[in-house]
Amino acid sequence: MTRWIPRWCLEIVIVLFVAALWLVPLVPEINGFPFFRGAKYSDLLISHWPNAHFLRQSLLKWGQIPLWNPITLGGAPFAADPLSGLWYPPNWLTYVMPISLAFNVLFWAHLAWAGWGMWLLSRKEGVGWQGALIAAVAFSGTPKFIAHIGLGHLGLVSAVSWTPWILYLAHRFVDEIYSGKRSWIRWGMMAGAALGILTIADPRWTIPAGLLALAYSLYRATLRHRKVEPTDKTSLRGRLLMAPILYGTSAIAIAACLLLPLFEYVSLSTRTGISITDQTQLQIPISNLLGVILPIISQPEWVAYLGVTICYLAIVAWISKAPGTGFWSVVVVAAWVFAIGDQTPLFSIFNAIVPGADLLRVPARMLFLASFGIAMLCGKGVDWFLKNELESPAVKKVRLSTIGIVLAVLLFICGLWFLTGSIQNIFIGSGVVALLMTFWVWLNFKYRIPQTYRALAWVMLIVADLLWVNAQLLEVRPKERVLNERIILADKLASAPQEGRIFSPSYSLPYQTAVQAGLEMVDGINPLQLRAFRTFMADATGFPSVGYSVTLPPYPNGDPSQPWDVEIDALELGQLNVAYILSEYPIASNDLILMEKGQGEYLYQNEMVRPRAWIQDSQDLSSTTWRAIDSLMWSPNGITIQAKGPGTLVLSEIAYPGWKVTVDGANAEWQTLDNLLRAVVLSTGDHEVVFNFQPWTVYLGCGITLVFLLALVGVWMRR
Repeated sequence: MTRWIPRWCLEIVIVLFVAALWLVPLVPEINGFPFFRGAKYSDLLISHWPNAHFLRQSLLKWGQIPLWNPITLGGAPFAADPLSGLWYPPNWLTYVMPISLAFNVLFWAHLAWAGWGMWLLSRKEGVGWQGALIAAVAFSGTPKFIAHIGLGHLGLVSAVSWTPWILYLAHRFVDEIYSGKRSWIRWGMMAGAALGILTIADPRWTIPAGLLALAYSLYRATLRHRKVEPTDKTSLRGRLLMAPILYGTSAIAIAACLLLPLFEYVSLSTRTGISITDQTQLQIPISNLLGVILPIISQPEWVAYLGVTICYLAIVAWISKAPGTGFWSVVVVAAWVFAIGDQTPLFSIFNAIVPGADLLRVPARMLFLASFGIAMLCGKGVDWFLKNELESPAVKKVRLSTIGIVLAVLLFICGLWFLTGSIQNIFIGSGVVALLMTFWVWLNFKYRIPQTYRALAWVMLIVADLLWVNAQLLEVRPKERVLNERIILADKLASAPQEGRIFSPSYSLPYQTAVQAGLEMVDGINPLQLRAFRTFMADATGFPSVGYSVTLPPYPNGDPSQPWDVEIDALELGQLNVAYILSEYPIASNDLILMEKGQGEYLYQNEMVRPRAWIQDSQDLSSTTWRAIDSLMWSPNGITIQAKGPGTLVLSEIAYPGWKVTVDGANAEWQTLDNLLRAVVLSTGDHEVVFNFQPWTVYLGCGITLVFLLALVGVWMRR
């Protein structure tokens, strides 16, 4: 390192380079889409790309930041949906560069951000420079990250990358509290803001990260409290009482732009009725925890591999009783326990005592915390080797652990070979790394090797191990191929004489294709679905209205192409302006006309389709007597209709709090028909009816966030 280059600049360059290594498969197709190897689907294409494209089109075509999203599920609040990415500033990169390239840059940047945060936190923990670097490499390259990149979990990867930062700032916050300086307020606001930003990236990670930050803060406070003189404890008590209030308020304030509309959305969604069975559907089987030291890759959510060398160094830290080992060991064990879900009674207890925990799914994601804790222990283990503590009492145990872990890895590999008759390449790599590591440990005990070379060798072993596994988790598919899937069919539907929405019981029209053609779907995939809409669709298409599913309709065994008992009510779908039904298999219905039978798809037209808005004499939605309106102009946040009264104007749009209506410029009250659609009663004559989406939750939330940001800037400027 030279005196002309600040250390932080060098650190950034290193973590960016290391992060690029984990995404090597993307290099030939930098504009391509990363997929978990062999996977059919990615959330990048199901959710993130359509949302980013819609946001860009809204800004370019209407000059609006969209608050309402018509793409799927018949329409839903865009500003309240965490998957929209609207409130997370790094996501705005998708507006200034090609969307697929922006996604890959975001993945790269967040892996680097995770690594840099881990580096700084490790240094705060007393780990040496080289050990902190190795901890950063271990965390940023954990296969759990890469598996979720392959699943397209942009929000989750972004949120998890903030985890070391909220702990780093919590550490600094506690230090400032015990220093007695007024700067503790500034650092408390900053620490809370980091948790708030994490929440905006993906609220599902807030509870795991927040609980870890709380536990870490208490741990650091306990260590500091032992050193406080009794005479100082009176003033300290007040700061300690104020600290959680300041921290929590700051986190809520920075995330208020998302949290307020999200709370409203969740309260009206199917998420509130989720059962323990639904929550634990993707918990990792206990037997799969063997994948911690052996790269057993089956379900991508169950990827638990940490790396042979990383696990070994974590064991060394535990044997050598490095400072903080106890706390981080508890973090790792707790993460594994909660990752297996209701296979222990602790999961139900956790749900009962932690507010909001009963809304979380996929316990296996707790494996991120295990990776985090092991990476920290890994850095501490490297420190033991680099500090030449080869004469300490722990040496014998370290040598035995070396033999133990390499024998365990080799025996597991041989056992799998015996059971299956073959060995996968991914296992061979782990076995080779285990042998190389054993040889390297022997060299460390045999010879006095310079510290720099020792650190470099540990880095190379870890990088080789993780690079070998990560490269086999990802595959990249060309942008042109995935964005043009069934594009001819989509263009045909977009230019068809009959305008209307589309329903597919079998995900026959990919959403990234539909949004490019300007098509709107009433099926969809989203963890948040409006309860009233799902009930209506269950009745209109024949799937059970009970239970929870992220897909609408729910797919048997998770396979969209698998036929299920579709029972189409053409009248009800017609009320939703559904003009076409597209399926992988034939559908029987007297009111559907088969328009086209292609390779793998059946296209039907709905004879009972209604326009986007109409006038009827009664408020009975099933009435077959209706007449057309004069005209309709649509934009994401407003709809203008010209219509003749008298009668009830029915708008085939989902009823949701925040929609306001005026009739001829005067405020009016809209009604909900069949617990789903918006309607307003018109008197005799010509009328201009304007629906505007003006959710107070969004405006108030943005106001709170803005005020807090100004306060934070003001506090830092007065330092």
